[in-house]
Amino acid sequence: MRGRWDSLWIGLLVGLLLPALFCLAYTYTIGLQHLWQEGMFDMLKPVIGRMLLLGTFANMALTFVLYEFNLWQMAKGVLVGILPYMTAAIILL
Repeated sequence: MRGRWDSLWIGLLVGLLLPALFCLAYTYTIGLQHLWQEGMFDMLKPVIGRMLLLGTFANMALTFVLYEFNLWQMAKGVLVGILPYMTAAIILL
């Protein structure tokens, strides 16, 4: 199993999708659907930045689980997938 699924590219894809899905689910859970209306983005930049940071915690937890199962390449891909979200969060905060 480790040889087939232990891929950097699969980890990168999961690492890029997981925080986005987490942020969308969190947005709809707490009732911020109006976030995507025109003009609301500029007013809520700090909220979006914090939400992106919260989304990266899902990636960090997944990285820990992958390390426990010795899927090293996939864990590296997930860690690389965190970088764009951390950069965006720092810019928005």
